[in-house]
Amino acid sequence: MRLRPRTVCLPRSLASIALVLTFASTPALAQKRGRAGRTPTTQNKNAENARRAQAFTLLVETADKARLFDDLYYRARIQTLAADALWPHDERQARAIFRRAWEAATASDKAEKEEAARGGGGLLPATNENMTEARDEVLGKAAVRDARLAEIFLHDLLGEKDGASVDRDEATRRTAWGALSANGERRLTLADEMLEAGETRRAVEIIAPTINEGVSSELIAFIARLRGRSIAEADTLYLRLIERAAADSQTDSNAVLLLSSLIVSPGLLVVVDEFGALQFSVLPPASTANAVTQQPVNERAQIAFYNLAATVLSRPLTQRDGPLTMQELMARFYATGRLLPFYENSSVPYSAYAPALRARHSELFNEIEASRREQVSSQFGVNNLTHAGYVDPLRSEADQLSRATDTAERERIALAIVRTAVRNKYWDRARRAAAEIEDVERRQAALAFIQVHQIKDISIAYADEKEEDFESVVKFVRESDAPPFAKAWGLAQAAVIAARKRKAQTSQTVAELINEAESHAARVAQGTPERVAAYAVVTTAAARVDAPRAWSLLRELVKAANAVEDFTGEEVSLDLNGNESSDNETATHFSVEAEAFRLDGIFATMAHLDFDKALAEARALDGDVPQAFATISIARTGLEKQEPK
Repeated sequence: MRLRPRTVCLPRSLASIALVLTFASTPALAQKRGRAGRTPTTQNKNAENARRAQAFTLLVETADKARLFDDLYYRARIQTLAADALWPHDERQARAIFRRAWEAATASDKAEKEEAARGGGGLLPATNENMTEARDEVLGKAAVRDARLAEIFLHDLLGEKDGASVDRDEATRRTAWGALSANGERRLTLADEMLEAGETRRAVEIIAPTINEGVSSELIAFIARLRGRSIAEADTLYLRLIERAAADSQTDSNAVLLLSSLIVSPGLLVVVDEFGALQFSVLPPASTANAVTQQPVNERAQIAFYNLAATVLSRPLTQRDGPLTMQELMARFYATGRLLPFYENSSVPYSAYAPALRARHSELFNEIEASRREQVSSQFGVNNLTHAGYVDPLRSEADQLSRATDTAERERIALAIVRTAVRNKYWDRARRAAAEIEDVERRQAALAFIQVHQIKDISIAYADEKEEDFESVVKFVRESDAPPFAKAWGLAQAAVIAARKRKAQTSQTVAELINEAESHAARVAQGTPERVAAYAVVTTAAARVDAPRAWSLLRELVKAANAVEDFTGEEVSLDLNGNESSDNETATHFSVEAEAFRLDGIFATMAHLDFDKALAEARALDGDVPQAFATISIARTGLEKQEPK
């Protein structure tokens, strides 16, 4: 070690020493204070950077481990989730993992098809070819991140050689509704997923190639849904579809009718079938529908549509291949009669078409028998189909039950009513239907099914933070005949509701409810998914109201998960019938589904409390797959930007 040479100082006086020390110590003291003032911030920043680096490493390691999984589906799925989480932080590496996931997914789907072929199972060849579950998962995640990468995967899946190519044989087998080809259907499904995820631009990029297949009801319906997200992009896509139709000599009157929907009757599609009869289809409203989405299509698209419609509808009645079919004759008559008022009452540039269309309409009028003509003419002004009053979803089944005399038939109908009533949260009517079941065991199973779903609904029914009536919730759960895991679930939710009161005695009540919930969880048989679900919901509730307690519950959750054979960690459905099974059509089969049972959400919650402790518990999971799900969720939390405390 190199030593600094010592300096000999002989000060002239004690005062000089004091003065020197004073001036020398002042900046040093200030510097020390400055360092002390900055230390917490620096430490926090360093800790956050270290955590993010660790989270990044975890994702890469988890993706690498997944490459060795025996289960091909989860080999692909885990790598997909890791790549998706990595993308914002290392796009290059994430893209490489996505590609490996795609290879694994392709192998998984191939193995599934081969197994189905060996086992028979009555699958049609088309069904066998459409086994793409693993690739669909990768494709959906990749599309959110990179449309070009998704396009590569999609081409591989569809076997396309060129992005603009279309299976013409399949595309030309069109119905009145203009059905998409199988390739187009897959694009539509993926685009809808992107739309639901809020990835509007990605959705448009994915669906755009289907324009080459021409007009279809499915594409028009998608554009209508797209208008709920982005009117400008929807109208641009609509214009491209019109331009494609204008360039296609096979565009017919049904295509014009479908295209007219967005201008004349938003929410209602109409075509004419092969028998010359009108067929209507109501589009469900967009999830974000509001006054803005009801704005008319932009002027450029309207002009393009009316120009196209006039061209198609003014064609001669006799064509090179003979006279019009009944379908085309009626479709052209209806389309012309429906659109004429818009031509005649409009200003330039398309009002000039009105005289020619009026003349063509007269010709069509004379070609159609009076009864058909009058029936179709009465529908010219229809632009929506409304159902007045309330429609009872149980009415049909209730009528059947009132007429049924056979015991087995009455039981079957009553069980169907129970399920429908529960789905609509008609608890009283569900119980009344259950009372119609004569078999005691089935009646009890139906009542338990109702109560479990009422417990599931607690968090929704009490979502309002102002609602604090936990006593009634506790009373209902305690008095119910629900299985132990459901009682644990209900009491855990009651604890969260009780915690809102913020009174001195509330903390004790909350702790007691968590204790009671845990006691019910402990009663669930070991080695069952129900026990895992019970500890999952109690742990999640404790994380919100009693964090220290949540860690001991998490350890019990890990033990429960390790005891379940083939547990994956993403199970969301529990069979309420145990091992009961029967081929009898009246056999009861009840289940309950909830995202609250998943491991990834629980470990993400715990990671927000303590990253390192959550990771330690995740590593205690025995299964590679559940451990991977938990680790990825923890890593995602570690990569999040932490809010200053």
